[in-house]
Amino acid sequence: MLAQLTKQIEAKRSLSHYFTLLFILCVVQIWIMVPVNNQTLFFGINELSLHLPQTSLALITDFGNGITLGAVILCYLAKRPELSCRVLLAVLFSLILVPLLKQHFDAPRPLMVHNMVSVIGAPRYHHSFPSGHTASIFLFAGLIYFCTQRIWLRWTLLLLAVFVGTSRVLVGAHWPEDVVMGAIVGLSLAYAATRICPLIYLSHRKKALVYLAIIILLVISEINTDHDFPDHPLVQYVRWSLIGASGLMISRFWLLEQLSRLYRHSQRQRSLR
Repeated sequence: MLAQLTKQIEAKRSLSHYFTLLFILCVVQIWIMVPVNNQTLFFGINELSLHLPQTSLALITDFGNGITLGAVILCYLAKRPELSCRVLLAVLFSLILVPLLKQHFDAPRPLMVHNMVSVIGAPRYHHSFPSGHTASIFLFAGLIYFCTQRIWLRWTLLLLAVFVGTSRVLVGAHWPEDVVMGAIVGLSLAYAATRICPLIYLSHRKKALVYLAIIILLVISEINTDHDFPDHPLVQYVRWSLIGASGLMISRFWLLEQLSRLYRHSQRQRSLR
């Protein structure tokens, strides 16, 4: 009884912290929507990229890319397969909402407004608001926040999300207001998916089909996607390595499942003798 009560208190505290973070982001978003504040903060952050390793910034910002992050998520799903449906629902929400917002606002990116922008990677000019990379990484961090009791993991992923979001300004791809709104969208969708979709334990066959479909989708997407950082090939190497690692983890999962089934079958055969 005491353990159950403690668990409920901890859950309420975690939810309170989550909504506090969302509230702070909303306040920052209101402040940063003032054009002077937005541009001043942008140039203050963007100029720092001149003093930082470009390849490192490219690697950090790429963790908000759907393919790279998809491979990371797949590695996590190999350990927590019951999250598969919730993750897929959250990704579906994001794939619908973020492009709709980008098309609706069609906000110019920094390079289209100013010439004195430090840009790392392929130049982009349109559909700035909100930041898709930031929405994706905060979506992932939010989903993990609600499914783990490890406080260090929660805040480590949120801190990583902050780094990825900040890197979008450092590489010259987004305004600060794009990044903050991306974080709000990602965290909100993660909460919505968590509330709507419970943990679902799929059969071995269904899990294998879901994982295989995701792997195939990641590989096809990577082959057919233009590279964001053609001058930094290490980004592509790391991305392919993560896809390969996710494939290995899924193969390991499948092998262990097969061995477990064989063991249970042999145990039943022995009990019948």
